Amino acid sequence: MLTRRADANPAAPVTLQRALCVRLTGFVSFLRANGFAVGLDDAALLVEAASRIDLLEPQLLRWSSRALLCRRAGDRSRFDELFDAWFLPPNRQRLVASQSSSAGVLDTSPAPLAGAGDGSEGMPQAAANDASIGSTDGAASQRGASSEEALEQADFRHLHQPDSMRALDTLMRRLARRLRRLAMRRERSGGMRRIDLRGTARRSVAHGGEPIELAFRERHRERPRLVLLLDVSRSMNLYSFFFLRLARALLGAHWDTHVFIWHTQLSDVGEALRDPDPWRAQERLQWLSAGWAGGTRIGDCLRQFEREHASLLHARTALIVVSDGYDTGDASLLAGTLRRLRGRARRLVWLNPLAGRDDYQPLAQGIVAAMPYLDLHAPAHDLASVERVLEPLIRALR
Repeated sequence: MLTRRADANPAAPVTLQRALCVRLTGFVSFLRANGFAVGLDDAALLVEAASRIDLLEPQLLRWSSRALLCRRAGDRSRFDELFDAWFLPPNRQRLVASQSSSAGVLDTSPAPLAGAGDGSEGMPQAAANDASIGSTDGAASQRGASSEEALEQADFRHLHQPDSMRALDTLMRRLARRLRRLAMRRERSGGMRRIDLRGTARRSVAHGGEPIELAFRERHRERPRLVLLLDVSRSMNLYSFFFLRLARALLGAHWDTHVFIWHTQLSDVGEALRDPDPWRAQERLQWLSAGWAGGTRIGDCLRQFEREHASLLHARTALIVVSDGYDTGDASLLAGTLRRLRGRARRLVWLNPLAGRDDYQPLAQGIVAAMPYLDLHAPAHDLASVERVLEPLIRALR
């Protein structure tokens, strides 16, 4: 829980709670220096609100702050830019507040790094009426687009920094929402409906055989569904974590999605990933996935899925297996199970993080056994490669 009062002892070590309090109250001061009508009470309210939300979700903090601190119509139009400027220090440039109005003007001269030898700890200098914010719209947009493109093409195994992970989560959520809109799109038939001849004949009896009252046939269509089977064995250790994050994003976009992890046994982790508390979700996953980063028995796990969950598959389902194909089990069991599952699903896709490497050859036992039954075997080592598979796959399910 965040506290509203800073540590009274100046020599006390800076704790995470205290640092967060300083950061949040500093943001309120920053807004005030740029013309917002906010004060100490607002800082206390923001700290209290931040203690009750998930700070790992930056959008929640943004929305909460905007609701608490924007009191005038003009405030909302400037809030996002100032929020990014305060909480995204790598993109800062100076904003010099105009003395004649509350609006600020951008100075294109680069700002010094926050807290670099001046003891300011990133706090605004009210006397100078300047603070750092994002660059001009065009430059910021260009840099943002290029950085997003680089992040989408970064191999998952090379991503370790927290900032990169959070940015990747944002891109995954955006992809999930776009895929859901694509899946829900329907071709309109111009208002024409299909007549039910038998139903119309039954209704005509009451009218002397004249088909005065028409009956129409309602077509029931299943919603598109994704079923993800994620390999979390030792050989997939560098990639499985990212696919769990992608699965969480798909579930967060209210997709009809079912997620399973497997190594030597299969576990349904859909409910754990839906947990809004990321720490509790992680604890539930650890409890469910005994043997994580262990061996691999692909055929046995897919056979367990067939026995216990094959009812999830229907004519608009894509069954997606995410694995490098290294298997210590029975290859004939894997081949037979995939053949039967292929007959129940609309598409059977195998995503392989290793397939994007220049020297890759599909020689692993699991891949060799599975290949005759796959609609697609594709690389999935970065977000761009996953997106290239998912978009046409969703179109095929419509």
